[in-house]
Amino acid sequence: MRGERPAEERGETGGCKKTPMKVFMIPRNHEYINRLTRGLEGKGVEVIRLKPFHYSSLNNLAKIIWYGGRRGYDLIHVHWLYIFPHYLVMKFFTRLTRFLGIKIVWEVHNILPHRYREIDRKISREFLRSASGLILHSREDLERIRETLGVDPHQPCIVMSHGNFIGSYKNDIDRETARSRLHIGSREKVLLCFGFIRKNRGYEYLIDAMERTEGISLIIAGKIEDKDVYREIVHRTRDNPKVRIYTGWIPDDEVQLYFNACDVVILPYTKITTSGVVPLAYSFSKPVITTSIGGMKDIVNQETGVIVPVGDSVRLSEAINAIFREDYKKMGKSAYLYAERNMSWDRNVEAMHDFYEKIRSV
Repeated sequence: MRGERPAEERGETGGCKKTPMKVFMIPRNHEYINRLTRGLEGKGVEVIRLKPFHYSSLNNLAKIIWYGGRRGYDLIHVHWLYIFPHYLVMKFFTRLTRFLGIKIVWEVHNILPHRYREIDRKISREFLRSASGLILHSREDLERIRETLGVDPHQPCIVMSHGNFIGSYKNDIDRETARSRLHIGSREKVLLCFGFIRKNRGYEYLIDAMERTEGISLIIAGKIEDKDVYREIVHRTRDNPKVRIYTGWIPDDEVQLYFNACDVVILPYTKITTSGVVPLAYSFSKPVITTSIGGMKDIVNQETGVIVPVGDSVRLSEAINAIFREDYKKMGKSAYLYAERNMSWDRNVEAMHDFYEKIRSV
């Protein structure tokens, strides 16, 4: 066991040079993590990205032992707990990192996984107790953690907004071209519900709401994660020409197709901690209709979209009709400016770097 580093190595004594910051990042294949890694590396942080343990358990453990035990990597930043295939892998991981003196930073994108099993509550609760620091995306997340996991977090924590996706994805086709490729009329008013097709997105309320609208179309686009939810969507919309469904993994270069074809993004979540689709919509200058759940009311306001109660299809339909009576294009421009100013990667990386230093020195 390496144990605690001397104070002079941690940079706690005057005039002593800090050791270079070296961080494991897991998982590795996500645009959020790409942006974060580039920002940290720009500040001189060494980052090793690891695959989820489903695919690379032995390789991950070997890297953690070698780079953690021999090369001075003393932080590991975990984003989602789906990286562990089951509870015992998570327990071995936390015990190994503790033995090596590596501190865990948990960025709580989700308190519980979207595809929830009862064991997931145990995994989240145990992982929370093992973390040395928490990164949250909403001021209310600490209370949600207490309510959801029955644990009162005692670790240092920092609240920061989700980073934007401005410039992350191609954006070189115009509205008319995007609509032509999706066979959408140029005069249609179009909503987009984008992301993995699963229970927490509130499709049942969205479909009910669409039945109370006139002259408005809906695109549902994303990879199927819950076949039962998908079958229900198809069953309920099969005679509704206003609803178009596009399934399968959407390549990065085609993300722009759906966001440039729509006028407004709609996300009637029933369960969520935070959402990456909201900053993605803002990055394409699209306003958002969503629900008052998770951190949504922290990032959606009357200038950038509309917030409605959870599970209320009547209020959802009223919001849909109302936003198209407003200057939704102006709202889209405000959404872009909000993402640029309040979801800045420069600011987030600076805050995260400082937080890493705080965790290292504890």
